[in-house]
Amino acid sequence: MQQQSEIENFQVDWSQVSKPKLSEKRSKKQEIKQNIETEVNVFDRIQNCFRYRISTLISQMGKPQYYCKFDPKLKKTVQSNSNQKKNLEEQLIKIAAQLELSCRFITRSMFQITRQPLLKSMGIDIRSILNKAMNDKEFQKLYLDLDDQSEEQRKKEEETEKILASIQPLSEHEVRDEIEKLRKKNNLNKNQYLYVIQGEYFNDMKTLFNQLGWVEIQDVYTQVYDFKFCYLKKFLHKPIPEQVVSRFASTKLLTTKFGLARSLKSCYILGGIDSNTFFPRCYDLSDEGDFEDFLEEYKFTFAENYLKKNPRDEEKIQIAIKLLNYRLMPIQDKINRITGDEYPVCTPQQWQILYKKGEPKQEIVQFTNPNLMEQVKQILQNVENIDPQYKISKGENIWVTKPCGLSRGRGVKYFKELEEILAYTFGAKDMNFVAQKCLENIMTIQKRKFDIRQWMIVSDIQPLTIWMYKECYIRFCGVEYNTEDLKNRYAHLTNFSVQKHNEENQEEKLMMSQEEFIQILKERGFDFESQVRQKFKNIIIATMKSCQKSIEIRKNTFEVFGLDFIVDDDCNPWLIEVNASPTFAFSTPVTERLNTMGLTDLGEFIVQHVYNKTKKKNYGGWELIYKQKL
Repeated sequence: MQQQSEIENFQVDWSQVSKPKLSEKRSKKQEIKQNIETEVNVFDRIQNCFRYRISTLISQMGKPQYYCKFDPKLKKTVQSNSNQKKNLEEQLIKIAAQLELSCRFITRSMFQITRQPLLKSMGIDIRSILNKAMNDKEFQKLYLDLDDQSEEQRKKEEETEKILASIQPLSEHEVRDEIEKLRKKNNLNKNQYLYVIQGEYFNDMKTLFNQLGWVEIQDVYTQVYDFKFCYLKKFLHKPIPEQVVSRFASTKLLTTKFGLARSLKSCYILGGIDSNTFFPRCYDLSDEGDFEDFLEEYKFTFAENYLKKNPRDEEKIQIAIKLLNYRLMPIQDKINRITGDEYPVCTPQQWQILYKKGEPKQEIVQFTNPNLMEQVKQILQNVENIDPQYKISKGENIWVTKPCGLSRGRGVKYFKELEEILAYTFGAKDMNFVAQKCLENIMTIQKRKFDIRQWMIVSDIQPLTIWMYKECYIRFCGVEYNTEDLKNRYAHLTNFSVQKHNEENQEEKLMMSQEEFIQILKERGFDFESQVRQKFKNIIIATMKSCQKSIEIRKNTFEVFGLDFIVDDDCNPWLIEVNASPTFAFSTPVTERLNTMGLTDLGEFIVQHVYNKTKKKNYGGWELIYKQKL
């Protein structure tokens, strides 16, 4: 309950954040009013943002990176600089500001994987790994679904691009004139509008508009309209202020896989909410800072999972305990170690032993330290006390890799071994990936994995205004969940676009209504309203606040998003991703009923709230869950 309260009261403090120099070259945008004081001190802001990463602080203090200490062959990437500021708190505030800015802008610190020094310090020969994967025919099959477009789909997209490129943009004056001419031609009054809707399944919404005397324009490419609902932003062209559109100009820091991970890091920096309580830790592998974070995180997670799974090698156990003690170390102690050149990380030598050394063959092992297993129990308890994601690992150390910019489960793969993660994500051509810790303690129904699709509408950025639909629906895998077979897509990916290709699946068993789900939870002793739905609201609000400043303010704009959640075996929902343009396809009886109802209610929302400016808190199933106080 305390965490719920914290999320509900989450506020943003921009008081110590300076704008990036690049912004001086850009046109000035309306600032979002979020000047609310918080009590989060700078040490806590640093601690939860990059969790274990200390490379930024080391650089700021003019010291060589820690891996140089353990491998003299590595070139020192940072030389001592007498011009560095000596005031530690100033350094920390500067780092916090830099980290906050990285959560607001799409910038990456690019690097060459074959020259990555931290990777070299771990004894990993990345060239050998990539060459081996390239020559492995079975491994290369993993890339087949990165591009699963049919030739017909490809030609259709090419034709769309040609049409869009051939359209001559109209000036604001020309657009207004053309709209006025078309309105007069159709004898429209001030409460009747020209509308364009792109996509199928919108007949009920169109019926509502037509009954009100609105006139549909069939040309989805037109620049002449009062209201346009479309899946792709490029179909909007550049709308004039009076035109109502269904997409914000930029939501990449919300709806892309790396963008969402970056935005949610700012929750704690800005307002004290730890996104680790509802979003599995996730790293952008194409950004060097995030890549180093991932490597360090993988070490800690590997050590934790090793101790959870009946460890038998005394040397490895001692190293794992030492690593987790580093992990538990307060940020102030980590900083003290850095200033003394004694860095709180795993040395390359320790990592080689922990990761490579085999287990004893005998099942029963006598340790020289009789209290060793008690120490294991205690260190795991200490980690559980401070890490909200402790329970999502059950000894398997499974990670999911996702290509940035693709949807419908394309390219999503699960791995346990670091070498396989590196081979897959850096072996793909022209593709960036994120690596996210996989929940190993998921709730299953009939032994099958499932996730939950929940809709929301953002109808304003300032004041931030959020609506959530009253019903969600559940999507199932068609095959029983099995962590020993990570390559079986039908056991791990709930996307209907994936599951429909399994001939053994029965489509009606791939979806479940909210009502059915509520009953199953009740039978298991859980309450949907308080343990799922209310947490959905809190997570949605915190997520939108974290990326609010990255979205350009435009009135006469709203957007529908589809959020995907996974529920763990304690009935805690975890946000997985946020989707722009969620599908409203009538793929199963469950979605046909819910999508029809949701789109009908969306039509009412557009007419009553967007156009008539009524102030109700509910429009059909759309419920107002948050409106920012300015």
